[in-house]
Amino acid sequence: MTEAATPSVFGRISAWTERREGELRHSVRVTAAALLAFAVAETLALPQGYWAVFTAVLVTQASVGGSVKAALDWLVSTLGGGAYAALVGTMIHQVDATADTLSVALGLGVAITPLAFLAAVRPTFRFAPVTGVIVILVAPVQHMSALESAINRLTEISIGGAIGLVVSLIILPARASNILNQAAARTLDNFAAILPLLLTFDRAHIQHDLTARHDAALNQIAKLTLAVDESKRERASFLSNEPDPEPVLRTLQRLRADIIMLGPATAEPFPDTFHDRLAEPLRGAVNAIATSFKGIGESLENRSPPPSLMPVEQAIAHYAQEVAEVREAGHTRGLAGDIIGRTFAVGFALEQLKINLKDLASRTAERAGKKQPSSAG
Repeated sequence: MTEAATPSVFGRISAWTERREGELRHSVRVTAAALLAFAVAETLALPQGYWAVFTAVLVTQASVGGSVKAALDWLVSTLGGGAYAALVGTMIHQVDATADTLSVALGLGVAITPLAFLAAVRPTFRFAPVTGVIVILVAPVQHMSALESAINRLTEISIGGAIGLVVSLIILPARASNILNQAAARTLDNFAAILPLLLTFDRAHIQHDLTARHDAALNQIAKLTLAVDESKRERASFLSNEPDPEPVLRTLQRLRADIIMLGPATAEPFPDTFHDRLAEPLRGAVNAIATSFKGIGESLENRSPPPSLMPVEQAIAHYAQEVAEVREAGHTRGLAGDIIGRTFAVGFALEQLKINLKDLASRTAERAGKKQPSSAG
């Protein structure tokens, strides 16, 4: 019993490890950054070395591009917020050498108000108010000037940011371009799962599943949008030679719009006179598109050339031919305008899906073979 169960246990552990590889790699990077920052802070006897550790942990993001952005944001916020708070604190002490509670409160208000406004206007400065609070409140407790406190914060945060960035680059590095490919593949998986649901011609029984799939696709597109931003930052920092990631996001958004357009057109069956004749070729076209979604997703993850779209083109052409024959046979005469419109809207949606699939296949071909140092995300 135990011997039989052992492979199953190890198999589950292996499957879980493979599924969570990106998260496990990230935890290793964060731990390494924290320990290294702590060691450096202790070696240099920094006044408040925990700020170096704190910064290293926050800077070590899921991708190199994310780490670059976090490091720059921390540095800019610390420099801007610390310099302004140091100026305010110095002026307060010049006016009131004792720096009583009322003076400190006044200085805190003067320092935080513009920094909070700046953080609201420019997210890059979102850490500036925190730095301002530290400089104004901690300096008197440590019996140092506001300028000395600001310099210490800048030193500690710069060391932590540098450590976080270096760790992200050399320890199990995760490139945003790889995360982007994986998010795009998961998005296409959800698209492929949505399409067959549309062929039930009855929303009552599948609406819950349909909504859940659309929500899952939206979540993946949100992850993709973040990965695109981080991938662009990697390109701008000369850390990646990937093609521009924006076209992948735009094409997937267009494909989602095509699927949404197809939904209302198949919400009800075609008229009885030709439903059976059109339903089967439509099923063939939808299945071909769903298969292409999965194939292109696998190509993105594996960085391989995309599959041929010939089956999609043939299936859509077959559907268009059947629609033309139905029309020539006069089966659409006398039908209400909305029914006719819905019938031809299906063909239009399929054509748009074909066009955007070709564009996605081109983007996939551009990204094929450009293997980055890590496929983790």
